[in-house]
Amino acid sequence: MLPILSFIAYAPAGDAAAPTTDAGATSGGFTGIIIWLVLMVAFFYFLIIMPQRKRDKQFKQMMEKIKVGDKVVTAGGIIGKITLIKPDSLRLRTGTGTELDVTRKAIAVVVNRGEGDKEEIEPDVTVKQ
Repeated sequence: MLPILSFIAYAPAGDAAAPTTDAGATSGGFTGIIIWLVLMVAFFYFLIIMPQRKRDKQFKQMMEKIKVGDKVVTAGGIIGKITLIKPDSLRLRTGTGTELDVTRKAIAVVVNRGEGDKEEIEPDVTVKQ
């Protein structure tokens, strides 16, 4: 027999009376479960859902205010200046004339606001050797 279950073999099977409860007393039952369920839902709402909604709202506001000439940092750590805004992506100028197309979701933060020119900025093609 398994050593973990060996205590069952030695348990007395006596006539000991089982503890009884009063008919008017309840042990919590269904009401206790409902209370714990409501508390868990409230906990998840305030610690997970509410902060995520706040971050989404801030990101949406940042994307509405973004304009050509703003200096941004992507989620991958690339720093660049916005040269062109498309409906679903942005064109960034990084370094000396390098341009990257990134999705709007890739923008992590706007470092500083530019002059906001609406036309495309010409890249600086001077290369130091």
